[in-house]
Amino acid sequence: MSGNRVKSQELRVKNDTALGGRSFRGEKVWVVLVACVLVVVPFHAFLTVWASTVLGHYTLLRLWPECGMLLLSMWFFASRQFARVWQDLNKFHLGWPILLYLVLAILYFGAAVVHAKVGLQAAGYGLLLATRPVVWFVLVYTVASRSVWLKQHWQSLILIPLMLVVLFALLQFFVLPADFLKHFGYIKDVTIAPAQTINQDTSTRRAQSFLRGPNPLGAYLVLGIGLAYLVFRTYKAASLLILAALGALFVSFSRSAWLGLIVAVVAGVGTRYGFTVARKQVFAALFAFLALLLVLAGLLQHNEGAKNALLHVNDQSTAAQTSNEDRLSALKTGLREVAHEPLGRGLGTAGPASVYAKNGVVRNSENYFLGIGQELGWFGLGLFVLICYRLAMLLYSREEAFPHMLFAVFAGLILVNMLSYAWADVTIAYLWWGLAAIALASPKLDPARSRTHEPKNA
Repeated sequence: MSGNRVKSQELRVKNDTALGGRSFRGEKVWVVLVACVLVVVPFHAFLTVWASTVLGHYTLLRLWPECGMLLLSMWFFASRQFARVWQDLNKFHLGWPILLYLVLAILYFGAAVVHAKVGLQAAGYGLLLATRPVVWFVLVYTVASRSVWLKQHWQSLILIPLMLVVLFALLQFFVLPADFLKHFGYIKDVTIAPAQTINQDTSTRRAQSFLRGPNPLGAYLVLGIGLAYLVFRTYKAASLLILAALGALFVSFSRSAWLGLIVAVVAGVGTRYGFTVARKQVFAALFAFLALLLVLAGLLQHNEGAKNALLHVNDQSTAAQTSNEDRLSALKTGLREVAHEPLGRGLGTAGPASVYAKNGVVRNSENYFLGIGQELGWFGLGLFVLICYRLAMLLYSREEAFPHMLFAVFAGLILVNMLSYAWADVTIAYLWWGLAAIALASPKLDPARSRTHEPKNA
């Protein structure tokens, strides 16, 4: 009997070790699924619009990445991963904030459906936009904590698509006709406008590449440039990709992304050298940036082209309000509504989801965080901010360059999301939150699990 018990224990340890991250045979399909999503999402908008020219149902086709997330969710519960992941997330002090946030969102969704305030489509889309980053983080964490493959191959998964996006952005701005994308089904007010300009009526074109627009492209390039620089530290040839990506970022004319990149650079310097040690360098960089702004302000007074590109102001514009005025008005309205409505108005009542509201009321605060507050109230906003804070601290506390760069990029994307709905875009939501999960979940980065599976000395 004792021999059988010993064999049973050895078999259990062997199985646990296999599930702990080294190899899990048939379940490798989930690693492949995550990898495919990370590779394809930069082309999500282009592929969806093009496919809709043949299949129709454009709105429905936009959800194809969520089909992968649904499959992963089914595996997550069917294979009883919850207990193990819950233990890990609690170790990170993320378990309860994530669970409470998701439960709150589901309750608000149920209330919106029962009371029929905005309609099922708006409420469902609001639920997706509010929870997609967090749910994807948990699912990718589950997969990445069982295999080191994603950690070992993230460079090719991210940088090869980045090369294609950057190349097409530059061709789109400098070579291709303005309406080139109309040949692939791009139609303004139906799918996506084939060409976008500053204030929508000037002659200054903005590159959007394969993404939904210039601002999503800019946010994507902030992430891409950061990760390309990380590779550049080992492979100097990556400098060409960085320079090309900087060019693509410039011709996107996404000022929120420009500012986000500056914040990411400052955060990266502080992370690498220590914010206390490198405070002189950080302050010097900020001083140089402010001096540059003053010089530009002087030049802009008499340069209409530069004023149009940098300030999005054009004397020949026929728009009733500039994009600056629209954004400032939206931010003020969003702040006022969040301050006076501590419970929010429910999912589907703000942000991109409110476009589908049956009452016809569209509320756009131009701020992802304010959008959460408008829908889920102070408690929901507080939980989401807490999740972001914990993730930032976890990445910053690591001792490897990969999580450190994700922290720096995160700082930049926080600013971008304060000026737009960057995480409502499928590309940014899947890429940054997925990469953060990979950085935190890799068995190599989990000392507790590594010690558990180390063979004992004889």
